Amino acid sequence: MNDTTRILVYGGTFDPPHLAHVHLPPLAADRLNCDRLLFVPARVNPLKTANPLADDAHRLAMLTLALNETPDAELCTIELERDGPSYMIDTLRELRARNGRNSAFVLLIGADQALEFHKWKDWQQILELAEPAVMLRPPWSRQRFADALHQQLSDDEAAWWLDHVVDVPMMDLNATDVRNRLAVGADLDGMVDPAVAQYIRTHQLYAQRQPA
Repeated sequence: MNDTTRILVYGGTFDPPHLAHVHLPPLAADRLNCDRLLFVPARVNPLKTANPLADDAHRLAMLTLALNETPDAELCTIELERDGPSYMIDTLRELRARNGRNSAFVLLIGADQALEFHKWKDWQQILELAEPAVMLRPPWSRQRFADALHQQLSDDEAAWWLDHVVDVPMMDLNATDVRNRLAVGADLDGMVDPAVAQYIRTHQLYAQRQPA
């Protein structure tokens, strides 16, 4: 009998959380036979020059609303509680300490993150602590991702990353597009959970101009 608990870790700024953030990780967890799904909002992404536009409390509140109908998802505030940049290596080490050696971690990342993985702090040690799972979203088709991998890695390394692509539907959503629509007062139908849209309007986040 295998007593190992497989835990899928999904980090991000969630600024704001959109429907791809909500719908795809549970599918990935199912495909990867994970027992738990942790959403880990970052305090500061070390590879982004700008801080999140919404503060920690707002992003956490929006993510809580977005996951309200995803009962298997767990919110993990480990990075919000830590000062400084949110390094995944620190998060995984702490999660390992909290959950014990009977836990196996899977790190869900996007194709763009996979292509920059060598820039992550202690990336080799991250791979010792967690198995990566790559989620493709537009514009990253499997072929485009493969081409990009082969441009910067050896054939064996590219094949290794391609073997870690998880089969989930493609959803053409990103937080930048959501914020751009908010900035001009456009509706967010089909982009974010209605409760999140209402929260954004109530708190006037992202400097959006609401229509009369």
